[in-house]
Amino acid sequence: MEDKMAFISLQSAADRLGVSVSYLRDMLDRTDRIQTVLDPDPSADFWTSTTSVIPERDIRTYEHMLARRRFVRFREKYADVLVDDVELTIRPGWKSLLERVAERLRWMPPAWNARLRKAREKSGYMTLGFEYDSGREDARNEIARLREEIRLSSLSLCEECGRNGRFRYSPSRSLALCDRHARLAAPTLPGDGEIADPASDGASINELPSA
Repeated sequence: MEDKMAFISLQSAADRLGVSVSYLRDMLDRTDRIQTVLDPDPSADFWTSTTSVIPERDIRTYEHMLARRRFVRFREKYADVLVDDVELTIRPGWKSLLERVAERLRWMPPAWNARLRKAREKSGYMTLGFEYDSGREDARNEIARLREEIRLSSLSLCEECGRNGRFRYSPSRSLALCDRHARLAAPTLPGDGEIADPASDGASINELPSA
């Protein structure tokens, strides 16, 4: 006789994962797993219900998802070119760009002492911060080129899944997303689909944050 499937509440799952319930709900939404959540109240709303449950066996899946979103393996693999407390507040779809940055840092002259300090999402693109010998003009120029190369590349990659995407012009939070994840930037503003780079929307490239 097969064992009955065990279920746990969303709150218990969040506690075991070490995240808030709102974070867990957001992750379930972004990874298209809302359908795996069950609720004894058929009229309950996923975002507010206190009676929702998930299969306990799914906890391991969510642990792997969290590790990917926290770039655990990336931090281990590229520890030599990251500062100890490197800040990576981007979505997992941009992992390939992070790896490109790390590989480029490894090829830079040791005298530059170049390491990644942070990677953030800003207005739909990735911004980077570095520690390096800023007194060297060659180092400054190469770091500036790398920042702009990654910024432009990030505008065409979905930050959630890594598929081909585009800049989504939104009043709440503009993001670079594929068609599948476009809903995360909804509703969009007039001009969405016409603006490929927010820097071209009346802003000078010199006004862009350098992180």
